[in-house]
Amino acid sequence: MGSYVIRVKVLPSDANVDIEKVVDSVKKNLGSEAQLRGKSVEPIAFGISAAVLDIVAPEKEGSIDTVERLVSSAPLVGQYEMMGVSRMSSRLPPR
Repeated sequence: MGSYVIRVKVLPSDANVDIEKVVDSVKKNLGSEAQLRGKSVEPIAFGISAAVLDIVAPEKEGSIDTVERLVSSAPLVGQYEMMGVSRMSSRLPPR
């Protein structure tokens, strides 16, 4: 069985929330269902940043929906956007 790489952009629930705390919140919420593989931070405006997260999940029915549910329900996440899903190559190096 392979894996999916799911790219998600998350924004904090409040302008005063540090984006690293949002990333930690998502990582904890994923638990054993999926793993955070990589992240990058994109400045938006007025001191607000978004995090683009690469999440690895097993290639099985419902895993993408599960990741979406876990990301959206993580504390400190205000908004999220599913940017893309791809099958992961076993040769893909971490970011």
